[in-house]
Amino acid sequence: AASPVCIYMLLWTTAALVALPASRPALGGRAARSPQPCLLAERPSWLGFMGRKEQNWPGHDEIVSRFMKADVVFLKPEDDLMSAARILDASGITGAPVLDDGKVVGILSQTDLLYKVAGRASLKLGGEGAASVRYAENTVRLRKIEAETVASAMSRSPACIEETATMQEAAARMLKARHNRLCVVNPVGRLVGIITSSDIVRLALAEEASV
Repeated sequence: AASPVCIYMLLWTTAALVALPASRPALGGRAARSPQPCLLAERPSWLGFMGRKEQNWPGHDEIVSRFMKADVVFLKPEDDLMSAARILDASGITGAPVLDDGKVVGILSQTDLLYKVAGRASLKLGGEGAASVRYAENTVRLRKIEAETVASAMSRSPACIEETATMQEAAARMLKARHNRLCVVNPVGRLVGIITSSDIVRLALAEEASV
């Protein structure tokens, strides 16, 4: 006579086979693929947008040089960091371009200064993203933490735009670079002004009110 264990295993195997979905093939056969829904059943809305006339806010076609701030507070790479921080505070601004022979080589912002306060607490530890990315970011952060001059603390990839660009191009550049201000430069790369997101929105509202 079969033992209770054998009987239990036989019943369990039978129940498992009965529970298999009807579409499951017999052992050794190939699984039948069920029809998959089309992932692009509808045309993406942005495709239609690209083909029709834009309805931008007023002022989008104005030239940047007409509305930029020409009287710009700027710093030098060799400036003492604490002194530079005092200049930003006294001027009531959150950042300033760093110039070397009239050309923009960086931007010093309050975010850069925060690393001097946060110290090692700002470093990314193990488990926070890919190791290669973490290493690169921590290298930059450590430079800012130990900085004593503007050159060591500043962000070295300043977002710039030419003085002949439109406000629409400036707005798009800000969004892509994730900055609220752009350094405005002439054809030879020398700083001629600053344009901010507030300048762009203020122009749009003024143009709308005058319509």
